[in-house]
Amino acid sequence: MPAVTTKDEILARLHQLPAIPAVVQEVIASFRNPDLDSAALARKIAQDQGLSAKVLRVANSTFYGLPRKVGSVQDAVTVIGINSVRSLALSAGFVHAFPPAAHGLFDRTAFWKRSFRVAGYAKALAQCLRQDQQTAFTAGMFYDIGELVLDICIPEQFAGMLERQKAAGLDLIGIEQSELGCDHALIGAEMARRWNFPPEIEHAIRYWRTPEHEPFEPVTGMVHAAALLESGLRGEELMARLPAMLRGHLKISWERIEACLPEPDQLDAGANLMLAT
Repeated sequence: MPAVTTKDEILARLHQLPAIPAVVQEVIASFRNPDLDSAALARKIAQDQGLSAKVLRVANSTFYGLPRKVGSVQDAVTVIGINSVRSLALSAGFVHAFPPAAHGLFDRTAFWKRSFRVAGYAKALAQCLRQDQQTAFTAGMFYDIGELVLDICIPEQFAGMLERQKAAGLDLIGIEQSELGCDHALIGAEMARRWNFPPEIEHAIRYWRTPEHEPFEPVTGMVHAAALLESGLRGEELMARLPAMLRGHLKISWERIEACLPEPDQLDAGANLMLAT
């Protein structure tokens, strides 16, 4: 198959992506519904046994640290809230639709674990900085979804780019731009638009590497910081890597966020349960 060289050629292959389950589509649509019927949405999630089982697994994990176990989706809504249940259902639905593959250079298991860790850090930052926690979690969960799209639509070509990155230590975004005329951030943002994600999540997917992009979106800044946290940065080293504009807009400091951050083991426990079959 000839190599893809333009964004339009990639977009023409999006029919290769798995179908998103109807209940997950309804969960996405609910982000835009100011009059959300949380009880009705919980009932719809509960009707999908596989989806609700994963939601309950993660809700009962150390990621949430609940004082008691929850035994139903409705119970989870009561204890952790409809927004948390909605974010977990959305994440579990996509993990099911785009499951880890047993072969290939792109490690989907590692991808989803990394995404969950970024989501967890983004949620914690949002809580500490008094921002929307569930938007932050969702944006973190899908922050690099364009990589997964490329792995499905142009698997051999994307594997070649990953090999070049590994061999030469180059930036993957730069390799993609030179070979495709675009990058997985742009492709991921386009998919977020097509899946009807809220605009601020689309913005975070597109610009989390350059959070100074105007107009500034707080969730984009939090995902940027969460990705640095996921890479292992802490303390003044982390603060030095955050753009001054981001620090000013979010009023972020290490002293303010340190106590809010979850332990890596908590995040990995949640990720493993999300991936469990």
